[in-house]
This record gives sequence, C-alpha cells and structure tokens, in this order.
Amino acid sequence: MAEKVTRDALLSFFIDSCYLLENYRKVEGILYEQIEKDELELENILNDYRENQSFEWLIPMLIFASRYYSQQKANNVALKYLIECECILENLETDNLLKGYIFAELGYIYETKGVFKEADFYYMSAASFGSDKKIPLLTTYALERLIYIILVSCHRKSIERFQTFTADYQNQDISDYLKYQIELLRLYLSENYEEIILNIEPVDETQENTLLMKKAICAHSLFQLNRSDEIEWDLNLLELVASQQSDVYCLIYHLTYHLVHDNDEQLYDYITKLSNNLKDKQQNGWLRFVYQFLSQSCEGKLNEVEGSEFQDSLNKLTQQVSYQEQRLKHRMQGIYHNYRQYYNGIHLIRNKRKYKVVSWKQLPISYRYEYTSKTVVGYFKLDHCFYSDFNTSLLKQVIEMIDEFIGESITFSVEKEGLWFYFKACCSEIKLKRKLNRLVERWYEKLGQSYFVTFCLPQSTTDSFEETIERVKSSFYGMILKSRSKLSYEVNFCQEKFTRYNFSVKIHQLLEKANHIGEFTLNYSPLYYRDGHQLFGIECHNILDDYSILNQLPVEEREEASPFLNIEKEIYLFKLGCDYLKDYDEKNSVKLSLFIKFSRQTLLNKCLCSRILTHLKEDGIDPNQVIISVNEDILFEQNVLIQKAIKRLREFGVNIALDEYGAGALTGSIRNLSIDYLRISSCFIQYLKSSKNCLSMMNSLINVCMSKDVKICCSEIENESSLHLIRDFGIDVVSGSYYQRKLVV
Repeated sequence: MAEKVTRDALLSFFIDSCYLLENYRKVEGILYEQIEKDELELENILNDYRENQSFEWLIPMLIFASRYYSQQKANNVALKYLIECECILENLETDNLLKGYIFAELGYIYETKGVFKEADFYYMSAASFGSDKKIPLLTTYALERLIYIILVSCHRKSIERFQTFTADYQNQDISDYLKYQIELLRLYLSENYEEIILNIEPVDETQENTLLMKKAICAHSLFQLNRSDEIEWDLNLLELVASQQSDVYCLIYHLTYHLVHDNDEQLYDYITKLSNNLKDKQQNGWLRFVYQFLSQSCEGKLNEVEGSEFQDSLNKLTQQVSYQEQRLKHRMQGIYHNYRQYYNGIHLIRNKRKYKVVSWKQLPISYRYEYTSKTVVGYFKLDHCFYSDFNTSLLKQVIEMIDEFIGESITFSVEKEGLWFYFKACCSEIKLKRKLNRLVERWYEKLGQSYFVTFCLPQSTTDSFEETIERVKSSFYGMILKSRSKLSYEVNFCQEKFTRYNFSVKIHQLLEKANHIGEFTLNYSPLYYRDGHQLFGIECHNILDDYSILNQLPVEEREEASPFLNIEKEIYLFKLGCDYLKDYDEKNSVKLSLFIKFSRQTLLNKCLCSRILTHLKEDGIDPNQVIISVNEDILFEQNVLIQKAIKRLREFGVNIALDEYGAGALTGSIRNLSIDYLRISSCFIQYLKSSKNCLSMMNSLINVCMSKDVKICCSEIENESSLHLIRDFGIDVVSGSYYQRKLVV
C-alpha cells in the first residue's frame, strides 16, 4: 500500500467487509434527499429503527448522518450519532469489525473540532484495532492521522510516550513511506535536528505522502541549527498557508519562513494577525500549537515585554483549550452513558440471535480478525443442492438448527449452493466430535433428506481463510468420492495429513499452466448437420502427458492426487470448450453445440453437475448447447450414482449422448435409456457395408430413436461411399474427414 488512505476509501472498504453496512448504499441514496428536505424528520425515522431493533438499517443510517453533519460543520451532532453506533456495537458484539471504523471516524471529528487530545486517543485505538485484526488499510489511515495529531498536540512533549508508539508500529507490516514518517517525526520531537539533516532523503515532488512533511521539518531543522541560508524555499507552499492554516506542515513551513526573514516588529505583527485570524475561526487548538511552536523557536527574537505578553497569552490559551476539551469530554460521556443505558435495557439485543450471516466476499475478512486457535470451520451441502441454489426457507432452517445446537457465536455465508460457517470450540476435541456427530444425526431427523458435511477442527485451521477452506474442500470432495449411495448422511473431519491438500485446486492450477505453455494440446473436431454444409457444433479432445502433471507434485502427494487428475482434466477440457463456444457465439452470432466425453470416474463425482453448471453460468452458455457423450457400457451399467447424475444433468437442460453405439457387446434395447443423442460408431458403419442384415437393424434403431425423439449422430464419414450408405437413414448430425476437408473450424 503506497498511496495515502482517504476517509472515502476507508468507508468503501468497510462497506465491502462488514455485514452491518450491506445496506449503506441504499441508505445513502434515500436518506440524503430526506435530510435535505427535513432534518427534523431524521430523528423520527431513526426512532422507528431503534424501537424495532433493525440494526442492519439503523447503523448505516447513523454513519451516513454522522458524515452528513460533519460536512455541514455540525460536529457535535456527528459525534452523537457515532457514539450511538459505538454503544450498539458493544451490545451486539464485543469485538465487531465495524468498531475500528467508528474509532477512526471519532478521531476525524475530534480532529476537525481541534480537540486533539481526544483525536489522539481514538486514532490510537483505531491503529491498535487495525493491527490486532490485521486490517492494514485501517492501520495505515489511523497512523497517518496519528502522526499528524501527535505533531500538533504533543510538539516537543511526551517523548517517552512517543517512543512507546514508535516501538509498537515501526516493525508493523505497514508501507515504507509510513515508516519513514514515523522515524522522521521521532527525530523531530527528540530535537535531533542534525540527524534529520544527515538522513533526510532528497525531496521527491511525486511523493505527496511525505513531501510537505519533509520540506517543513527540514526547513525548521536548518533554522534551529542556524543554517537558514541553506533552506530552499518553496513559494507555492508559502502561499498554501493562506487557505490551509489548519495544515500543520504548512504552518511549520510558514512560521519558519517569518522567523528567518522578519525583523522584530514584522514578526510581532505577523503573530498578532495570525492569532486574530485563528481566534475569529475559533480554532483554539491550532492557536495553541502556534504559540507552542513559537515559544520554542523565537527566543531572542522578541523583547522582554513582548515575550512576557506572549507567554501570558500561551498560558491563558492552554487553560482555555483544556477547559473546552474537558467540557466537551464530559458532554460526550453523558451522551455515551445515556445510549449505553438505553441499549443495555434492551435484553433482546444480545439474545435475539447468536449468529450472523455475511456475504461470501465479507467472510474471509470476518474470519481473519475473529480467528483463534479454537476456531472450527464447517461446510454443509444438501444432496439436492449440489445442482441448485439453497431454498431461502430451507437455508434459514439449517442455519437456525446449527445455531440452536452449537450454542456459540457463529458466522455463516453461502457460496453458490454450499453453506460455510465457523465458530469457536468451547470443549475438548473428543467432546466436540461427539457434539458434531449428534448434530448431523439431528439434521437428518429434522430435514428428512440426505446431505454431506465436513468440519475442519482447530488443530487444522489457520488464520488464512483461503488455506483453511482448501483443506475443508479437499476433505469434502474425498468424502463424496468414497460415499455410499445408501448412506443417509456422512460427516468428515479435516485432520489427516493428506486431507490438508486440495488436490483438485492444485491439479487445476497445473493444467492451466500446461495449457499456457502449450503442453495441453487441444483439438476441436467439427460436427455438421445432415447436409454437411452448416456447422452443428464441435467435439473437444486433448492430448496430455499425465506424468508431466503428477511429477510436479511432491512425491508423497502423487499417489493421493492421481485419482483426481482424470476428473480435473475432463472438467478443465469442458471449461475450455465452453470458452470456445462463448468466443464463437460473440464473433459469429451463432450458437454451436459442444460434444464432450466423460469417463465413468468423472460421472461418479458428485460435484460434477455443480461444476458443469458453474462453467455454463460463467460463460453464459445455454445448457442445451452441451452434449455429454457416455460410452454404452457405462449407460447400461446399473449404477445409482451415475443414473442420478445423468438424470439431474438432463433436468437442467444438458443433453446426453450414447457414444460408440455398436462397438461393444451391450447393443441391446435403448428404450429405457434417458438420452438425447445416439452416436453410431465407425464399427457399425463397417457392419452396414458388409452385411445386409445390419440394414434392418439400422432401420429398427432409427424407428426407436424417432419414437423417443433421440437424434442420431454418425461419425467417421471418410468418403462418398460411406455418405451414400447412411444418406437414406435420416441421420441428424455427421462428422469425419470427408467434411473436415470441406470446412475447417
């Protein structure tokens, strides 16, 4: 992160990350018009949401209202709404992610008001929160503002406190430019001016993050070392102070310039004019900074009378600022206690529900900052949901059952058709396993349908969400592959060595790499309508050395990963075929069909249908454009899982083709098969040439296909004699070298 973090960028991050701000954009559009029309009506609107405990709407409204009033310079009103947000979050969850943003906003409002002591406290809280919860954007924003506030409020004071600050954050995972600012400020507050001049980097005009700071601190350091003739003044920066008197670096630069160039009378007039200007704007905090700065810098520049008068003004101003800060602090504490008492009195706020549902995009961030060494991750899929999204009512029922049984704070998220959740285990591993097994039994009793669920126990979870879900999915897919069709439910635990690796993901990445470097050779064979002139579709093939893929894995993983290779290779080939159709459709405005062959092993993978539909959705391909080719021995096999997969694919509009009909021994009745296409093998064509008995078989076959609305495909048409042979049979789709010479895809 090399760029300065703005308030808007910070808000956008929390809108994307925090489930409580999912409605912020809607609130922003509606509430702005309402406030513009009638600000008094805002409180009535907020009261309705308070009474109904609709916090998913109330919190975005409070944050929007706070930002609106801070823009209108009504900072006390803005503070009131932020404090209410803080009280709500304390009651909802003790460590809600949004608290970090509230700390940062409170710091900003106090800074705008010139109450630097409170701003310092909240920026420090935000920086600490961002560091603890691993939110670098928040940490960077808070530290940038904190460096600024420390310079304004603690100029040449509290060195011991600042040394603690630098020790806490100098080694944090923050940007280099921020570390440079921290070090520069440390030297400056320690009055180590010689070190600053020796080590300060040349001023780079493109580095806006540190440009003003470098110029201002370098100029004042040279002044303190009586080397003012070496200062290279920036006239543009000198002009900025007229419009930005609340910019500490501009003020330091401008004050140093007058200390160098003005005589006593001119300096006194300048100080008087600047003081009156800040007083008129009621910027007492900034005026105190000016006086503190000058008291350290203008010794000997003012006569005894002027110096005494100046010191008296500084003392009075310090007392006045301290009084105003205390008064505001007590007032805001009163507001805080009132809201806290109000929300503490609403008992339902804690007990209404123990869980939260976040978007899939928000889940990794929530997991990362809530992770502990006792975190359990679970993944749940109903059997019929492998191929469709969760029904809303069913999803709610499943969530509430998990919440009721586990009894801990749980975070849920739906990724396509699967339900992810995590929670903190509060018992030993043996008791936890018993509890989870009782849970899955109870699910089946209540839901009355089969499902699959896997858990990643604390010994295998990490603070990396991506790494943890790879372990969960690896165990989940392994569980599906070995599951028995008659099993009502199955539970699995991610704890064995090899279940830590998501072989599917690893092999998919290796296939992509092979395709990129040209080792995954693709061949798209054209298919034509019966007249042989119009393109019907394509058939995908590939050539790949399997050993070249497996050999890229560690030795101990190769045997375990081998069963996944053929499955992933065929699904990856299907993905590339979909990409081809998408590109062809866009360029030619013609929808082709995709013929692709799947093996028995792939058809037995329960995740096949789900992954096929995912690729179709991603490329916008109509399922009816896909024809999955299956050998006749597999189709005739009485395997429940295969028949179930084929049935579901057809329900979603995907076509099934009986491939190589006539090549095997199982050339019996096709009346009971659920297929859309029948593909005649080249062997059968040869039978037709050599035996007239096969002609009657062909006529019978055609009659059966016509009665079941099954289209016939004929491959390997190599010459005109083969074409004449099958011309009268009403073949729907043809392919072969005879046509490929005429039209090449």
